[in-house]
Amino acid sequence: MTTKQYTAEILQYIPVFYIIWSDDLLSASEINVVEKAIANDDSLNSADKKQLYKWLDVTNPPKDSLFKSWKQLITKSGIKLVEHETYPLTVLSQKITAHYFKDIDFNEQIKHIEINLGIQPNHYNHLFEVQIDVSKNLSQYDATKIDRILKGKHAEVIDQFRSVLKDPLFDWEIHRDKETFRDHVLNQVQFLADKGYGAMAYPKAYGGTDNMEGYATIFENMMYVDGSLTIKFGVQFGLFGGSIQKLGTKKHHDKYLTKTGKAELLGCFAMTETGHGSNVRGIKTTATYDKATETFIIHTREKMIIRNILVMHSTQKWHRFLPN
Repeated sequence: MTTKQYTAEILQYIPVFYIIWSDDLLSASEINVVEKAIANDDSLNSADKKQLYKWLDVTNPPKDSLFKSWKQLITKSGIKLVEHETYPLTVLSQKITAHYFKDIDFNEQIKHIEINLGIQPNHYNHLFEVQIDVSKNLSQYDATKIDRILKGKHAEVIDQFRSVLKDPLFDWEIHRDKETFRDHVLNQVQFLADKGYGAMAYPKAYGGTDNMEGYATIFENMMYVDGSLTIKFGVQFGLFGGSIQKLGTKKHHDKYLTKTGKAELLGCFAMTETGHGSNVRGIKTTATYDKATETFIIHTREKMIIRNILVMHSTQKWHRFLPN
């Protein structure tokens, strides 16, 4: 697909559609914002609007081939995202369109989308080439030296971890299918577990190195790969495994901790209640011990937000203990 198949007016919306469809999850509220902007855009003719509305149909989302053509269109323009612009997405769209056609006015309706969807550069800068402005007056700053200072005493751990992240498994790519992306992130977590990073903060008897500080520092570098990986890694080995380590007894450690660190036992973490958040002391879910049956009766009036539930083998549920 070439630019000749688009009018300049449609072309300026393509970066917007590329962003909102990048995760293949377009909500009703997002659609409403974009539809309103299109309807109010006087630069669009009826055919333009019909085409843009068609791309908002969640029952018939853009095909992968179309999505890839948008990416090629953006990349071939050579236009880079300038993050310090007041409205970076709107300016990017304007410049890309001007590259292929002519000078085009700043589009107030695309600005409306950018503002009302809360689209910030950190949400989508991985999708575009980013312009980095470096002043010649800053030659006294050596990035290598700054990096060395920030790594501090954990330099060896961080350097080793960065070398592990060079594996092709961690190369950035867009997964538009949610299930495929979840499987990919789980594979990354299991790969890091095989390298010993899952159990890093656990005692040596359970496959770890007792290095909690080192474990914390690798999180910063994991974020350079993908936030989803960091969250899943943190839930599995930090929230789930950390609760076993810190709140469990030797019996629990022997039975669960080694398998958790190896990602052989996958767990989820149920603590946040939709009604009031993550205040553990004020949690509304209760567990009442029944002496007659030697069991706990769980009672909740709230829905729990359960992290990592789709792949879990075991669940940790937080509640207030009420003795009978």
